Amino acid sequence: MSLDAKLSSLESELFEGRKSIALFVLKEQHYYVVDDKSNYCIDVRPDYLSYIETGRLKQEDYEKALGLFRGGISVLGAHNFYQYIDSAEAEVISFTMMRDFFFKGLTLESAKSFYKDVERFLSYGGEMDLRKWNFLRMKLPSFYVNFDRGIYRHTDYGRLHEELALPKTLWDARCSSDFGLLIPDDVQYWIVDRMNFFKLYGG
Repeated sequence: MSLDAKLSSLESELFEGRKSIALFVLKEQHYYVVDDKSNYCIDVRPDYLSYIETGRLKQEDYEKALGLFRGGISVLGAHNFYQYIDSAEAEVISFTMMRDFFFKGLTLESAKSFYKDVERFLSYGGEMDLRKWNFLRMKLPSFYVNFDRGIYRHTDYGRLHEELALPKTLWDARCSSDFGLLIPDDVQYWIVDRMNFFKLYGG
């Protein structure tokens, strides 16, 4: 598959909600992963136990269901993260490819023009091309999982992914885009020519 075809396929998967982007941090290394957002939970067991309580899953099928989830990784941690990203479901994307993906279809001049519109809108309100805004924002990471510091963030508003970041004594978990402040500039593919498009989470 050519690079253009790969980037177009990724756009479709994100736009249709079949995949989401996560940034994982482990041993001071950053990994951009594209996968089904359900696979970004830390511990899926509480969800499956709730399925038993509501009758959606039989008790005798519980262990089998856990074995089928995320390649058998029901609890994701630093000890099995590499096993997870080696699975058929998860795809690790390089920084260079993510940058090409984010700015696909944009020239530097068009990016500058849109960025000015973004800053103007955030400061003063008014008219805005919300279609372009939302299209670019979906290309930002919507999950951040930092195993080094025990930080879990997501921007999947309306979903309580943070409730599955267990045990709670080990995780600072919430629904928030504040993780942009935790990411080194040199791994932020949404920065170009001093323009930081993470501001798209501000609107």
